[in-house]
Amino acid sequence: MDIGVAIVQTIIVILILRNYLNIGFTRIGKILLSVSIILLVESILMITIYYMWLSWGLGMVVAAPTLLIASLNLVVISLLYAISRL
Repeated sequence: MDIGVAIVQTIIVILILRNYLNIGFTRIGKILLSVSIILLVESILMITIYYMWLSWGLGMVVAAPTLLIASLNLVVISLLYAISRL
């Protein structure tokens, strides 16, 4: 599931980029694209930390919040995509 979150986020960022290129280089488009890319990078880092902590034997109690953060980033990127379609 965690790798799937990053893959879905990547696809949504590509869709936002496509919408951005269709509407031209507007200020709001630049902001949407920048925030989307930042959230994508953060999610990839969270998933990496999740696996690192899990491999250290810290367990789901410690590692699960990183997966939750990555999942919440997916929700935010989805909202940004909805905004980019307006």
